[in-house]
Amino acid sequence: MPVMCKQCGIRPSKIHYTEIVNNQMVTTDLCLECAEAKGIDVHTTGSYSLGDLVAGLIDTSAQTQSEKMGKVQCPKCGFDYSNFKKSGRLGCSECYTAFETQLLPLLRQLHGSTRHQGKSPRQLGPIAIIRKEIMDLKDTLTRAIEEENYEEAARIRDRIKTLETRVEET
Repeated sequence: MPVMCKQCGIRPSKIHYTEIVNNQMVTTDLCLECAEAKGIDVHTTGSYSLGDLVAGLIDTSAQTQSEKMGKVQCPKCGFDYSNFKKSGRLGCSECYTAFETQLLPLLRQLHGSTRHQGKSPRQLGPIAIIRKEIMDLKDTLTRAIEEENYEEAARIRDRIKTLETRVEET
């Protein structure tokens, strides 16, 4: 059963409209007619690609003014950072290295990490679980050091050493 327009209650909703009112997120399902009457441009709404999402987040991850202006360029394909900012896509595999400074904060913002975690099959056993925990702890250690939280970094370093010893003993 289709969701009906919350404004008129007659037609099925086609637009899921979200706005912030008094620091509260308010969502409303509207039909095309009521959305247009409310001043929403229904012709530009729709699905967006991952590239559009990435392009929208890029400006917040840029570190310096020259990075924001797109002067960083890939030595292999010549693709520059301003092209990446527009499209959200890279030109070649070397772009990952060329734009590393810009990409790391962006990846951390999107995924919470700069390393692909994936899933571990259950049959791999306890050693694989410990190795995954070590990888996770190394990412956490890097963040603690970046945040200058050295006491936490020391605690994490010690935990990593303990786990690495357990792996070596088996």
